[in-house]
Amino acid sequence: MSLYGLFYRIFIIATELIPYRVLYQIGKLMGLIFYLTPNKHKRISLENLNLVFPDLNRKELNKLLKESLFHSSMNILESGMVWGSKKYINDRKFIEVRNFDLIKNSISQNKGVLLFTPHLGNIEILINYLGSNFEAIIPYTKPKSNTLDRVITKSRNDAGVKMVPAVASGIRKILSALKEKKLIAIASDQVPKKGNGSFSKFFNKEIYSMTLLPKLQEKTDCKVHLMYCERKKNASGFVIHFKESIDLRQGTQEGIDRMNIEFEKCIMELPGQYAWEYKKFKRTSLKSIYKR
Repeated sequence: MSLYGLFYRIFIIATELIPYRVLYQIGKLMGLIFYLTPNKHKRISLENLNLVFPDLNRKELNKLLKESLFHSSMNILESGMVWGSKKYINDRKFIEVRNFDLIKNSISQNKGVLLFTPHLGNIEILINYLGSNFEAIIPYTKPKSNTLDRVITKSRNDAGVKMVPAVASGIRKILSALKEKKLIAIASDQVPKKGNGSFSKFFNKEIYSMTLLPKLQEKTDCKVHLMYCERKKNASGFVIHFKESIDLRQGTQEGIDRMNIEFEKCIMELPGQYAWEYKKFKRTSLKSIYKR
């Protein structure tokens, strides 16, 4: 085992052994440190927040920034919980699920189901939950670290999730799976590679978005639902939300626009829990904000 592999293993074991309420308090401290010191996460988050919420005053913006950095810290500290033994997944007090019947109803219609989500709360919670209930398939972009890749791959496989590469061969597998009436989950708020997306609007700003969802629904007549994860206050757990099915087949561009509108709606319910440290506008004319 490499040194990095040993580090990840120790970190996962350590964070799994620490009670979640203690991790929650550590997350508050980590978030405060990120807020008070110069760092990449703070800089990018602040640029995105300034762009998306231009009408907020400094006090409101700083409050939102602090919340975002806290939730980003918790995503790190929850590594042991989501990548370890996953004992939490059957704790109904810790994991609350809303509108799950909507997904069951779509599945009962003998159609494929396509779930999409923004990076809000902790998406590994969503992945583990889906894996424990369905034969779920997700596209996956391999991280730069081979060690981290092995950790994530093992964790998701253990959770019962099948991963396919986010390349042409993987997309073909997803298309076939939907035609076979299976369930697919995609974090579709990520910026795609050049040539794999189209320009749309995100909080009235230009954004480069993936075209995959409306194309998949057009080709397979699958049911499409938004889902997202909410981290509850005071270390009391998470809420997994499922929304009513939507139609993205009005045309590819219209479908992308509708997808981003749905993202905006759920982000505005929990703006501090969205991953604002991601370079959301990097393939647009606004990309220069990340170099300031």
